[in-house]
Amino acid sequence: MKFSMDRKYFYEKLSIVARAISVFSPLPALSGICIDVKEDKIVLTGSDSNVSIRSTIVFSETNQLQIETPGSIVIESKYLLEIVRKMDSDRIEFELIDFTKIRLEGNNGKFELNGISASEYPEIDFQKPLTQITVSTDTLKQIVSQTAFACSDKDKRPVLNGVNFNIVGNKLYCSGTDSYRLARKEIELETSQNINVTIPSKSLTEVVRSLNDDVKEVDLFIDYKKAQFIFDRVIIQTRLIDGTFPDVERIIPNSFIATMEVDAHEIVNVVDRTNFIRNDKVHLVRLECSTLETHIKTSSSEIGNSDEVLTDCIYEGEDLRLSCNGTFLLEAIRALGAKRVKMEFSGLMKPIRITNMEDASTTMIIVPIRSYD
Repeated sequence: MKFSMDRKYFYEKLSIVARAISVFSPLPALSGICIDVKEDKIVLTGSDSNVSIRSTIVFSETNQLQIETPGSIVIESKYLLEIVRKMDSDRIEFELIDFTKIRLEGNNGKFELNGISASEYPEIDFQKPLTQITVSTDTLKQIVSQTAFACSDKDKRPVLNGVNFNIVGNKLYCSGTDSYRLARKEIELETSQNINVTIPSKSLTEVVRSLNDDVKEVDLFIDYKKAQFIFDRVIIQTRLIDGTFPDVERIIPNSFIATMEVDAHEIVNVVDRTNFIRNDKVHLVRLECSTLETHIKTSSSEIGNSDEVLTDCIYEGEDLRLSCNGTFLLEAIRALGAKRVKMEFSGLMKPIRITNMEDASTTMIIVPIRSYD
C-alpha cells in the first residue's frame, strides 16, 4: 500500500472520521482509523459501534491524490492525527512497510507508526435505509441549534437524550425535551413520508461540526434502526434511541391569558446580568407582568437580589407573577435567533410558549417553577 496527497486535505478528512472514535472503544481496533486504499480511491472509517463515519477520497485538483499500490491498515487515530497535523510539508506520502507498520514521509522527515491488521476491524453495515429526505445545510444547522440544547443529558430516560424526527406527510417535526422544557422545529418537505424516530443529540452535533461551507445539501436516510447523513462523499451513520418519545403535542398550549412582545436583545441581557444570583445552583427569575410595566427579579438570601424593568416591551392580558428557570429562558430565546420574541402565558403554573415573531416554524416551551416568595 502506497499513496500520497495534499497534507491539509488528508488531515481534514481524517478529522471528520475521528469524530466517531471514542477513548472508551469496546474493541482495540475501534480506537483507530481504518485506511482502505483501492485502485482509484481511499476509504477512511471510524466508529465507536454506535456512531460510524466513512469518508471516501477520490482524485481532485485540491487533494492531488496519487495511488501507487492498494492495501489496508488500522492506525491509532490520536497518533495519526497528531503527526499529519504537525508535519512540515505540503504533501504527505503514506506507505505500508510491514504488515502492520506504516511510514509517513514529508519534505524533511519521516515517521513510522505501528498499526493493526485491517482484518481485525469489525464489519460495519453502511447499507442505506429506505426512507430518504433532503434538507439544506442551513436547515439542518437550524434544526440542531434550535432543538438539541433542550435534550436531556441524564441516563434515566435515554429517549430524552435525542431529537425526535417525526415525519407526517410532507411535514417534519423535530423536537427536543428534557421534560422541563421543549424546543420544536417544523420543516416543510418536498415529498411525503411517515416515520417517527429519535436520533441522539450528540450524533446530530457531530454531523453539523463535519459540514463545511461547500456543502449545500444533506441527504438523510432513516429506518427504525439507524440514520445516515450523506454529503460530500461522507457517510455519518448513527444508531437510534429505543423508546417512545413523549407526545409533545399535549404540552403545547393553544389558549392564553396574556401575551408579551419584547426585544430579544434586551430580555437576554437583563436575565444574563442576574446569572450569578442563584438558589441551590438554580438561576431562578421572577416575572411580574402588567400592562403598565414588566419587572424581572431575582433573589438569593446568600448573594442578594435584582429588579429590572423591561423598556421595549408590550404586555397584554391578565397581571401575572410567575417564576421560571433563567437558564432555560436564556437558551430558548438565544436559540430562536430573533430580534423580537413573543411570550404567551397560558396560566400561573402552566407552560409558556416563546416564538420568533418573524418565523413561526420554531416553538419553545418552558414550564414555570413554583416559588414561595
